[in-house]
Amino acid sequence: MGMFDWYRPAGIFNCPICGTPLREWQGKMGPCLLFVWQQGVAFPVEHAAEEECRVSMAVREEERLPPSFDIYCYDCETHRVDARCEAVAGIWSDTRIHAVVDLKRMRPAL
Repeated sequence: MGMFDWYRPAGIFNCPICGTPLREWQGKMGPCLLFVWQQGVAFPVEHAAEEECRVSMAVREEERLPPSFDIYCYDCETHRVDARCEAVAGIWSDTRIHAVVDLKRMRPAL
């Protein structure tokens, strides 16, 4: 399994096909160090790694997200939901669902 980061978008999202609540988002366009990013905050709010592997808050405060990045969610059993996110001046500012993949057929559902 490759490394990734966790993401907490503002607002509530549901699968656009079946309405399943979407709560756990991951992405691989950030540092991929198991950081937890929260929309509206410039740096990771947590480090979800084993205690002996966690970096200090001072190190986390230096990290920033790219201007545009994608995150994805597998909370829905039948669809993977992808969202496109934007960061302004390093602060995550916008999240929009942009793709849904049918997991049975492995092709776009929207």
